[in-house]
Amino acid sequence: MKTRGIQFTAILIMLFSLALVFTACDADTEVDKTVDEILAAQPTIESISPGTANILSKVTITGTFLNFAETAFVGGVECQITQRINGKTLEIKVAPNATSGVVKIITSAGKEAVSSETLTVTYPTPSVTSAFPSSATVNENIVLSGTNLTSITRISFGDMDGTIQFQEDQAIVVSVPNNENSPVVVSYYYNTANGEVSQLLNDTFNILIPTPIISSWPSLMNRDSEVTIVGTDMNLITGVSVGGQNATLNTASATSVSFNVPSGVATGYQDIVVNYGTSGQLTQPNVPYINGQFESYIEFDSYAADVFVIDLSKDPLATQQLNNVVDQPPFPGSSYYNLQMNTATGSTIARMRLHNVTNNDTWPNMIDTGNFGDNPVLHFWINTESTEPILKIYIGGTGSANRRQLSGSDMNTGGDWKLYAVRLKGFIPSISTIGSTFEIRFNTGSGVTEFPVKVNMDWIIVTDSVLTEFGAIDVTDAFAAAG
Repeated sequence: MKTRGIQFTAILIMLFSLALVFTACDADTEVDKTVDEILAAQPTIESISPGTANILSKVTITGTFLNFAETAFVGGVECQITQRINGKTLEIKVAPNATSGVVKIITSAGKEAVSSETLTVTYPTPSVTSAFPSSATVNENIVLSGTNLTSITRISFGDMDGTIQFQEDQAIVVSVPNNENSPVVVSYYYNTANGEVSQLLNDTFNILIPTPIISSWPSLMNRDSEVTIVGTDMNLITGVSVGGQNATLNTASATSVSFNVPSGVATGYQDIVVNYGTSGQLTQPNVPYINGQFESYIEFDSYAADVFVIDLSKDPLATQQLNNVVDQPPFPGSSYYNLQMNTATGSTIARMRLHNVTNNDTWPNMIDTGNFGDNPVLHFWINTESTEPILKIYIGGTGSANRRQLSGSDMNTGGDWKLYAVRLKGFIPSISTIGSTFEIRFNTGSGVTEFPVKVNMDWIIVTDSVLTEFGAIDVTDAFAAAG
């Protein structure tokens, strides 16, 4: 109906344009008919060709004012108008359930025209000559060959129809539906003068239910973001639960499903359970979930090492890269930042201007009143491999009043990854807004004698609480004003 409306509007515009042309060419010319009068013209049907037609074939109608036809009928059954060639010629497609009878068209103005002759509708009998398999998996395509196969209206697998992917006179392709009631009867259907009939293809067909293969589970979930699981045969999934609570699927296809974590699931490590078939299950245990406001700024699966800029004039031997000898932090992703410093200095060796490199443009609002429930908490994974680098954080500017420093044993994580948390509200008492600056800097300190001094870092984020559920360590009070 939308296509018909567009065509009808186009006709109105054409008629209106012609009226304007006539008026512009000769001011004394009088247009004999208004647009409404033209549209209300009585159509006629003079001939139909051919006089005998198979269902689903095309028939040409000639007459007058046929370009305004809105609907067409054969034997009282509506048929598709496939082409309005001009005002004298119209093409229709015989519906699969049409019966022999007169042809009728109705215009957009409600005017009707009926043919004086009858269109004889014939029903070719389809014949499948290829062997039908004894079993197939869900979503598998079955190719059938034969004659008059365009007459097939559907193919049923028990109480479910398969999807016809391709159809022509000598071939038809149908995909197997997800019907667990094997074995099932498979039949194809077509119309005759007496109505729909069926023909058996297989009376003991087994539908095999494959196990969905998941290629990508989420490595982290949070309250405000949709979760996507990727794999194959994902349309066989019947449900997903997180932390024992059922989630509503937002989208589902053969390659992925997506959902939001139910509101009652608490922050922490939660199991994702995927259900398929009548009793099949796949489980991904201990996926971290954050039930709170969350913003991710730097995660080194998405960022290169050069978000940190090394000052080789301060340390000509400093190196940085993604990944090195330590294992990944517990989550998320598969890459982390590695810095190795080799010169004793209190000057900055590696600097990251978060305000310049993050793709998340919410950074200026981190500590604004009301944001993160007035409790914004910076988090990052860090592993210093038993060395003691110096970490400086700058907020709102790069002067001494804008920086705080963590050093000594507080920076020695042993050989482990630790999730450090820094409460940003009041972190620098004189600062109430980020302004235009948020920087993270590293150096060795001037008194160090053993090299290299190492930093492994990942997952720079802000959330509305200290993530103690994941072992986060609140180091806010260990920071000192940097002199």
